[in-house]
Amino acid sequence: MQSVRDHLEIILARLAARAGEEHVFTKLYAEAARAAADASDARKRARVTLGPLDGTIVSIKDLFDVAGEPTTAGSLMRKTAA
Repeated sequence: MQSVRDHLEIILARLAARAGEEHVFTKLYAEAARAAADASDARKRARVTLGPLDGTIVSIKDLFDVAGEPTTAGSLMRKTAA
């Protein structure tokens, strides 16, 4: 069975390979995703998971509020100046 980290690395490699062709994500949290994947793998090894979706890799569209992150809904008007 493939680890969550291994699956994540495959996804990140695919995203990197297509980054010039497609601009799907406004921001990518690769290091945070790796840390979460490693934590999930550790829980699975210890047989203490958070539930059946523990380790599921998801993307969050910027239509939804995430603490500490801007919610632009894909609009330049909602972006704040850096």
